[in-house]
Amino acid sequence: MDELIDILDEKTGERTGKTIMKKEAHRTGTWHGSIHILLVNKKHDKTLLQKRCETKALYPNTWDIAVGGHIGAGEDDITSAKRELEEELGLDSSKYKLEYIEKNPEMLNNGGVISNEWVSIFVLYADIDINEITLQEEEVSEAKWCSKEELNTFIKEGTIIPHVREYEILNEILT
Repeated sequence: MDELIDILDEKTGERTGKTIMKKEAHRTGTWHGSIHILLVNKKHDKTLLQKRCETKALYPNTWDIAVGGHIGAGEDDITSAKRELEEELGLDSSKYKLEYIEKNPEMLNNGGVISNEWVSIFVLYADIDINEITLQEEEVSEAKWCSKEELNTFIKEGTIIPHVREYEILNEILT
C-alpha cells in the first residue's frame, strides 16, 4: 500500500514542508521518516523478531526487528510507533509504554528499493506471549523470541535486515 510521507532534510532529519508518495521516495532515495520498535522481555534476555512476508519489496523473507514502519505525512513518531505496533503485531498500544531512544539516519538498498530514512528508535519492555500476537499477513509471516546469541547469529549470517544501530542497542540491553 502506498502512502503519503513527509520529505526530510538529509542532514538534520527535519521536515522540509514537502511530501512524497512512499513508493516514489523508495525509487528516488528521497529521505523520509520511519519508526522501529525493539521489543525486549522484562528479564532482558530475549528480543522479539519478525520475519517479513515474501511479497515485501524491501528484504522479503528476511528477519527484522519487532516493529517497523513509515511515519505518515504530518504524523509524529510516537503516533506512528503506536499505530505500527497495533497493525503489525495486533497489540493494544495503550497497554504499553514505549521508551524513545534516538533518531538515527539509515541507508538501505535492496531489490531496487532505495530506503534513506531517519529512524526514530523506541524500546518496549514487555513479556508478551507469542500466541497473543496477531500478525499483519501482508507485512509479517512469522514472529519469534530470540536470545542475544541467536540475534548475533542472524547478523553474522546476513539473514536479518542490517539495522546496525538497532542491533548495537539490543546488544547493550540483552544479557
